[in-house]
Amino acid sequence: MNKLLVSDIIDLNNGNYKLACQSTKLIIRINGEVNIYFNNEVLEYLDIYLNDNSILNIYKFNNKKENNLIINIYQNNNSKLNYNEAFINERNNKLIINNHINGNDNESLINIRNISDKNNSEIIINVEVAKNTINNIALEDLKGINNGGFIHIEPNIVCLSNDVSANHLTTIGSVDNASIDYLMSKGISLENAKKILLKGFIYSNMDEYVKKNFGGEDNV
Repeated sequence: MNKLLVSDIIDLNNGNYKLACQSTKLIIRINGEVNIYFNNEVLEYLDIYLNDNSILNIYKFNNKKENNLIINIYQNNNSKLNYNEAFINERNNKLIINNHINGNDNESLINIRNISDKNNSEIIINVEVAKNTINNIALEDLKGINNGGFIHIEPNIVCLSNDVSANHLTTIGSVDNASIDYLMSKGISLENAKKILLKGFIYSNMDEYVKKNFGGEDNV
C-alpha cells in the first residue's frame, strides 16, 4: 500500500494508494489498474480522469463528519470504474457525483451507503452516456438508512446513445425490526443488535482493507 500526502493534481499508475489530502480540491489522473482509499478526508471538489484502458476501484469512508462534496468523473475508452462510498453523518450532508462517459467500451458502477444519524443527507448521482458511443455499461446502487435523520436520493442516468446497458437501484429505509428481534432472541441487547446491523450495512460495499483498517466499534 502506497500512502501519499497529496494536494492539487496527481497522476496514479498501477498500484494501491491510501491518500491523505492537504487541500479540499483534488484532481486525479488514472493510468493502468489503480485502487484508491480515502478515510475521513474532507474534500469539497474531486475530479477523476480515467485514461484509456484503465481500471479504478475507489473506496471512500467517512465517519460522522460533514462532507459536502462534488465529484466529477470522466471516462473515455475501455475503462472500468468501481466507485464505493460509505458515510455516517450527524450534520447536514450533500454528495453530488457527475459521471461523464464520453467514449466506448466503458463500465461504471457507483455504490453508495449512507446512515443519517441526525439532520439531512442529500445524494445526487448523475451519469451521462455521450451521443454516438457504443458498448457502455452504467449502474448505480444507492442505499440509505434513516437513523434519526432524513435521506434524499436522486439517481439520474441520461443515455444519449442507444447502445448502452443502464440501471439503477435505490432504497431508503430504517433498521429492520425483524432482524433486531432475531438478534435479541439470541441474547444480544437492543443497543448491540442495532449496532451489529448498522455496521454490517455501512461496510457492505467496502473491501477487506477498509474493514480491517477503517473499522472499529466507534464507527457506528
